[in-house]
Amino acid sequence: MTQLTVIEPAAEAPLSLDTVKAFLRIGHDGEDALIADLLEAARERLEQVAGLALVVQTVRVCRTEWPSGLHGRGARLPMAPVQQLDAVRVVDADGAAVEQTEFFSLNCGRLALRPWTVLPMLAIGAHIEIDLQVGFGAATDVPDDLREALLHLIGDMYRSRTPSGHAGPAELGLPQQVQAILDARKQVRL
Repeated sequence: MTQLTVIEPAAEAPLSLDTVKAFLRIGHDGEDALIADLLEAARERLEQVAGLALVVQTVRVCRTEWPSGLHGRGARLPMAPVQQLDAVRVVDADGAAVEQTEFFSLNCGRLALRPWTVLPMLAIGAHIEIDLQVGFGAATDVPDDLREALLHLIGDMYRSRTPSGHAGPAELGLPQQVQAILDARKQVRL
């Protein structure tokens, strides 16, 4: 089981309010609160569906077992792009944490066990906490295609006037333009 929690949210939105208002062709301030809410909801939805963090934020991945693939290339992490590994801890059933960061590194955005290292054992009831900094950087570093996808998603939500919940990709019913952008970003795995 994997649980993802935001420890430190992004310091800025991936798009400015003015950029969104220009895209929606809104020339007044009467709906600024709604647009800001839609921007946040669309960002969360896009990040969830794509498994990406747009602007740098710190997240914690909690797992009840070590991910497979830690040796060699490393294990895929649930959110990308990964900028930095902050901590790896084993937390026992009583809540006592033992720092294990020194045994791990990042290998092309994957969590890898350092060479000549033995994977720490997990006692019954223990879990793993992995703290990471993820995201493309500042708002200006977000790739143009993802900015466009976010704008189209906000536009769709604005037209329907309902920020969507956090469902799986099948339930999301993403607009066709947004889905096309995300499909184009999928990596080919050999």
